[in-house]
Amino acid sequence: MTRKRGKKQNEKPDESAREGETRGPEVTQAMEQLTLGPQTVQQHPAEHSGVQQRPTGPPGVQQRPAGPPGLQQRPVGPPGLQQRPAGPPGLQQHPFGPPGLQQPSAGPPSMQQQAVGFQGVQEHPTGGQGIKQERPPGPQGMQQRPAGPQGMQQRPPGPQGMQQRPAGPQGMQQRPAGPQSMQQRPAVPQDMQQRPAGPQGMQQRPAGPQVAQQRPAGPQTALERPAGPQATQQRPAGPQVAQQRRAGPSAVQQPVVPQTQISRPMAQGGALRPPPRQAAGGVGTLGRPIPLSANHFAINMRKQILYHYDVDVKPLPSKTLFRKVVEQFLGSDARFKNIRPVFDSKKNIYTACRVPGLDSKLEIKFEFQEMDRDPPRINEFTIYLQPTGEVEIDLSALASYCQSGSSVDIPLRPIQALDIAMKYGAAQRPTKVMLGSCLLSKPTGRPQELGGGVEVWFGHFQSLRLGWKPFLNVDATQRAFLKSGKVHLIMAEMFNTRPGEELYDRDYMDFSKKIATLKVSYNRGQYIATVGCNGIKGSASTEKFECDGQQVTVQQYFERKLNMKLQYPHLPCVWVGSREKRNLVPMELCLIAEGQEYRRKLTDFQTSAMIKVAATPADVRKKKILDSVRSMEFDRDQYAQHFGISVDSQMAKIQGRVLPTPKLVYGDKESTPIMPRDGVWNMRNMKFIEAKSMNAYGILNITRCQDRDIETFVMALTRAGREMGMTMGNPLFNRPCSLANLEKTMKEAKQKFPQLQIIFVIINRKGDPAYEIVKRVGDLDIKITTQCIQQKNVQGRNGPDPSTMANICLKLNAKLGGINNLIARDFRPKVLLEQQVIIMGADVTHPGADQQDSGKPSIAAVVGSVDPRASQYCCEIRIQKSKQEYIEDMENMVYNLLRKFNRVAGTTSTGKPQRIIFYRDGVSEGQFAKVLEWELSAIRKACMKLENGYNPPVTFIVVQKRHHTRLFPEDPRDECGRGKNVPPGTIVDNTIVHPVEQDFFLVSHQGIQGTSRPTHYHVLWDDAKLHANEIQMLTYYMCYLFTRCTRSVSYPAPCYYSHLVAFRGRQYYDNLTGNRQSVTSSALQAHIDSTRDLSFMFFV
Repeated sequence: MTRKRGKKQNEKPDESAREGETRGPEVTQAMEQLTLGPQTVQQHPAEHSGVQQRPTGPPGVQQRPAGPPGLQQRPVGPPGLQQRPAGPPGLQQHPFGPPGLQQPSAGPPSMQQQAVGFQGVQEHPTGGQGIKQERPPGPQGMQQRPAGPQGMQQRPPGPQGMQQRPAGPQGMQQRPAGPQSMQQRPAVPQDMQQRPAGPQGMQQRPAGPQVAQQRPAGPQTALERPAGPQATQQRPAGPQVAQQRRAGPSAVQQPVVPQTQISRPMAQGGALRPPPRQAAGGVGTLGRPIPLSANHFAINMRKQILYHYDVDVKPLPSKTLFRKVVEQFLGSDARFKNIRPVFDSKKNIYTACRVPGLDSKLEIKFEFQEMDRDPPRINEFTIYLQPTGEVEIDLSALASYCQSGSSVDIPLRPIQALDIAMKYGAAQRPTKVMLGSCLLSKPTGRPQELGGGVEVWFGHFQSLRLGWKPFLNVDATQRAFLKSGKVHLIMAEMFNTRPGEELYDRDYMDFSKKIATLKVSYNRGQYIATVGCNGIKGSASTEKFECDGQQVTVQQYFERKLNMKLQYPHLPCVWVGSREKRNLVPMELCLIAEGQEYRRKLTDFQTSAMIKVAATPADVRKKKILDSVRSMEFDRDQYAQHFGISVDSQMAKIQGRVLPTPKLVYGDKESTPIMPRDGVWNMRNMKFIEAKSMNAYGILNITRCQDRDIETFVMALTRAGREMGMTMGNPLFNRPCSLANLEKTMKEAKQKFPQLQIIFVIINRKGDPAYEIVKRVGDLDIKITTQCIQQKNVQGRNGPDPSTMANICLKLNAKLGGINNLIARDFRPKVLLEQQVIIMGADVTHPGADQQDSGKPSIAAVVGSVDPRASQYCCEIRIQKSKQEYIEDMENMVYNLLRKFNRVAGTTSTGKPQRIIFYRDGVSEGQFAKVLEWELSAIRKACMKLENGYNPPVTFIVVQKRHHTRLFPEDPRDECGRGKNVPPGTIVDNTIVHPVEQDFFLVSHQGIQGTSRPTHYHVLWDDAKLHANEIQMLTYYMCYLFTRCTRSVSYPAPCYYSHLVAFRGRQYYDNLTGNRQSVTSSALQAHIDSTRDLSFMFFV
């Protein structure tokens, strides 16, 4: 993909596009070739406003003669002949009409659908009045259409290359008579119902066996066709083309599904839309029922319209002062009296009624009083107020979304307005601090400290979520805050030194980064000033500036002018205020203001302490959430009441299911089965499916670990490996090594022992700087497998731990190209047994919070399976623009993975995969449209690049872990583990999920500590028409194939692998750039491709 084309893809669609606007033929053709699924047809523009008619065939085509005697003719309707509206695949239903009108019967899963645009929906163009469909004659008066691929029967092309509809199925129901006397469509089970002949002897459509495909109907649903004026019903354009449906039955009793509309798969402006639930496989039915509660609270809204205004302040103050100025203005201005406006601290003001006199832009002079000064200082600002372009916010959009909305077209304005209104009142309380969607409380009593001057504040997260109805999602949360106090004392605590003790320069630089952007206060003599901090500079005794015409030090100024004797003049000064000025204040005089979030990366010790604080059992977390909802007091909150919002005090009760646990197999020829229990199994007396030998390895030791400890470790590892089927010899070498000589020693070892398979490196701890060196040198330079072992795991408390040795062997066997375990064939998902399938996982890792301004790029990684059992994977890594979520070079990455699959699987299969199942990690809802449009198109291009005409079905599933939904068992008998969580396999695909599309929450693992977080899966595309049961079971079973452990993990193995590869790519980049080496995507990938045999998963 060239950069020029990538830039064009990235352009935003023209916002002036409206419903009814169409693409040119060149654009349509290109879209079909590059992005359409295997069942696609051309979309035709509307030629006239109004009625859609069938176009005539090519000039000179003979009309079809009349059918057999007695065959009912279909009269020609007057202008405005009613057309059938379009719908997504598998869900084309007829709109309301006369009572008793029966739906077409359901067809097989492989059916060809009439769908719009990317999902193969055929849209009839609007023609002139009275146009008839002419068809060529056939033998004996019966013209039969030839069968096309996949059994589709085609008509000859009409004008403008129009594609014709396929023939009707066996059992085709009669088309009703013309308008003004709409006939019902009779149901004719099993017997062929002939289509009535059209006007002028139009011939009936013959049925071929298993040629035409049927459209599925919703269960026990009779939809009627509405009669408009003169029985004319025009097909609307855009996403509003939708028909009502109900959820199908399942083996487990489901809550009543809201009446949903089936939208076209193209959003307004041409964006792709995920398929509706019925088209994407319906509702899952497998598993036993389990009653659950979710931390979603139903919302009721009494108002239908809110109002939106913009505010600006000149001269522009700091962010904190900006909020204070606007809030003080709103509280004092007469226009907002009794209106109770809410402000989002940026530029948006929302009200529940129209502000009188604010119909155009206003410029208001305002005197702001700084109340934190004594006496208060008055500053004059100019306030600019104006209504937004669409001042009214229609809250009925939320109800519409809960009936027929698309995840690529979320009603963000009403969601944002209600979110602000529901937490605005609580945020005004002096004991609360609002951080984004979180409300945190000041610690009472002794705070929970994490060390290094950092403490924990507790509170809750809340956000409006749209499921089958609007919900308020509330979850317990905690954040790290920097302790308040004098800066020099915080610095001493952070670096574990005595107050006033000097630090190394690198420590001063680290501390400067940590306090930059914080608010500090200091005594200016007459008042206390609170200003922003930019970092630290030189000491108070050496830093000079001009005062009264002479150069003085900071120490001299404060001692002479302000009569403040400094105790630690040798400590650095704090740089405060504007970055354009050099305002320096002695560190010992500055105070870190209370309630400031610590945004730097936590140390390993702090992270461990935070996990212990945050990990609470499910029942305790549930109580915290309920307490948080009660503390919000929505029934008495003045802002919530003014905006007409009420929130249920009880969690939503939902019906979930527990999916069947898969049976695993070990041993040669998959001969030893084992059934996991609660997501965990024991490998004792089990051997790997394919065990590898490790006869040439060496050990490098950069710690103080003794040789006798290393010998004991080797014996324990050898014993564990042999029990699992691996053969291990003695090490070729065991050398002590310093960190400085580590790279040189590794290269020398490879030169001396060319047969070397793997190098073990004993490191001090997790996060040791040696780790990045080991991986870079091993993976990119000497091209050899490496394994780092922490010193504590070598020594152990009473020698090496057997379970740790077993886990190391799991990694070693996978790195050497072996297969640890598989799903038993009788439990293996059908899609893996019937066809050659490549399963891919993709992730993008971004610079950390402490590296946002470092200019570091984002790292994209894609992995793909290379064997039919989806147990071994190869990878692709790319460097791309910082914070860019969509994968820019997806086309080439997928193309390379397909070629690798072809080379590995080609000896035992057709080579090219017949399906692509793509798990995409780390995409938020706001990025769905862009990621789907870009990456799905790239996958299609990669397939066509591999072979012209190669167009396998693609199932594109987004995997989300960063959400706040939690599930709690209602029955104590369903509690699992010490955390009292829901059991592994618990799935929810109703009530709190998307109202129309196919998505679900799945808990696939047993929580070790704390409350299990379910993983959210959203099907954004599915050409394969997989049933919901197939997608859900495949996803769950893939969580049992992660090679690193003998327990199911929280999301599918390919997603886990892509995350590991992206993390490894980050380490490569940091290590290479730290050594001042240039690094590019092509250079990284060239190293990786030349490093391993395709089956070696060096990244696990």
